[in-house]
Amino acid sequence: MKINTPKDLGAVFRDSRKLKGWTQADLAERIGVYQRDISNCETKTEKVSAEMLIKLCAALNLEFNVGKVNKDEESTQVTPLAKKSLRF
Repeated sequence: MKINTPKDLGAVFRDSRKLKGWTQADLAERIGVYQRDISNCETKTEKVSAEMLIKLCAALNLEFNVGKVNKDEESTQVTPLAKKSLRF
């Protein structure tokens, strides 16, 4: 799945958490933060730190990939990646 906006990233976090049947408090406890931090990650994603991004991806079994966009890909529509794969 290609993430185009911070809001998209927050939705991925929220949807992945809910698929596991976890509350925000459950996820917070698993990664050692407060529930309000999880809420902020889902709603104010533009403020998520790299450390928090890595913790969330690990806890939710999400893959985080950073790579250079191929020039051919820039001019064509990008095909969504498999669910649980984040691409920026």
